[in-house]
Amino acid sequence: MNSGPMLIIVNPSSGKGKGSRTAAAVAELVRQHGVDVEVRHTAASGDAERIARAAMASGTRPLRCVVACGGDGTVQEIANALADARSSLGDACPTLGLAPAGRCNDFARAFRIPTDPAAMADILVNGHALPADLGRVNGRYFCTVATAGVDAEVSSFVDTMRMPLRGTLAYLYGAIRVLIRYRPYDMTITGDFGVIERPVLLASTANTSCYGGAIRIAPDADPTDGLLDLCVIDRVTRLRAIALIPALLAGKHGRCPAVHFLRTQRLTIESRRPLELWADGERIARTPATIEVVPAALRVLQPV
Repeated sequence: MNSGPMLIIVNPSSGKGKGSRTAAAVAELVRQHGVDVEVRHTAASGDAERIARAAMASGTRPLRCVVACGGDGTVQEIANALADARSSLGDACPTLGLAPAGRCNDFARAFRIPTDPAAMADILVNGHALPADLGRVNGRYFCTVATAGVDAEVSSFVDTMRMPLRGTLAYLYGAIRVLIRYRPYDMTITGDFGVIERPVLLASTANTSCYGGAIRIAPDADPTDGLLDLCVIDRVTRLRAIALIPALLAGKHGRCPAVHFLRTQRLTIESRRPLELWADGERIARTPATIEVVPAALRVLQPV
């Protein structure tokens, strides 16, 4: 890691104010190690990516690290800036630091990042910078899981309703509400595994094992293995789908005959009508979609 300053980009609305508190505490602790730190706050969607790109293009002292302080949406924005810059800067590109403080922090969970500010600061100063994969859908990078089908509609429901519930509880409530009226759609999914062409409840393409606040959609997914794990759930009755939720939360849904796990480096999803894809809690694309893994797309600071 270079010896330059550290930039913390914080979503002040994440975690009902937890983002701002976490950023302030982490910045102060990092400064005690003699590291220069700047904290920048976002005000709207897309700000984290714009701030990160501008900071890297400023021509001043190279950054040692850009820290995403917020949830998975904030991480996704900064990851897009860093992954694009890495193609030209190589190892001179800043590393990605993680200060989880959002509604869902599944990318940070995949790298064992704690929620205690002192522990976060220690990783940012002393942690290992190791390569990490990203997914990419229609040219846009994502960090955790890109999904089409019922869970995409659940994500949209949770985002629109702005419920007081957070993380897994919000997704659990949203899943029950959406499943009451949801109808699976015909999809054609093509990848290294061949072709799937049938009505599908969901098709989740995972870089990490969890999404939605520790929902283990693809228990064996690893963001360092150069592969994407695809979970496909065939059309089932509404009651069967609702009954599957506890197993899904425990990562044991693979026991159901309607659930299929596949691995691939690249896949395409097509549907008779355009379907939304969501990733990292954000609307990211629509079908037809091409999803691929980008191995070692960036470096992430991880515990020693």
